[in-house]
Amino acid sequence: MPLVCKIFQLAEKMEMDLIALKLKDVKQVYLERINKEEVELGFRIRDLAFEKNVIKGIFEDSFLIEIPYRGELRKVPMSRDIPFFFVDYGERVYLVIGDRKLRANRLANTFSELLFAKRGMILESHISHETLKALHESKPSSTKVIYFDNVRIPSVDKLALYGPAVGDTSLYAEYLKFGLIWYAVFETKKGWVIGLTRNCVVTAFSKIEEREFYNFVMDEILPLIEESEKAQEQM
Repeated sequence: MPLVCKIFQLAEKMEMDLIALKLKDVKQVYLERINKEEVELGFRIRDLAFEKNVIKGIFEDSFLIEIPYRGELRKVPMSRDIPFFFVDYGERVYLVIGDRKLRANRLANTFSELLFAKRGMILESHISHETLKALHESKPSSTKVIYFDNVRIPSVDKLALYGPAVGDTSLYAEYLKFGLIWYAVFETKKGWVIGLTRNCVVTAFSKIEEREFYNFVMDEILPLIEESEKAQEQM
């Protein structure tokens, strides 16, 4: 499966020492009996580490799933490990959650409650259309796919350019008249194929080590977000 993460940011900047203190040894669990055995469900934060400007850890979520067995559904406990990173970068503290969009959104709300005792204090990060446009136009030959949204053509929600069509400058210019770049798939300097959306979902389609993927996100994507945020503030 491709590696994927979503990037958020704290609505109010918090000192990294305080974040680490609030997350240390966090555990919200309960016991449930299944087939005469007690299992621990809920979540806990483990492997918490603070290095320079990054706090990293694992959010371990334990829950029940139902699986079919000989005509009936049986409940089975399951755990999912979700890596996360709080990164103090530029003027903001970012949160990188290593999961798909919906689960990452739920986890962002959980972190908001843990850090601020309420929801809504951890927000989606955004990269502007202009930043994605500049990313593509800096090296068009590296772009594999572009999706456009906010399309003004009736009954058309999205437009897409694939493969050779991406290099068709006249077609690209035509699509820019009708919509905004929502999603781009591009090849990095290291030859990795990466997908990036305006709401900062990052997907690695190439085979990459997990450590390399998150280093790339922090080293290459966070600067794009910071640049985009500053440009929006000046408008």
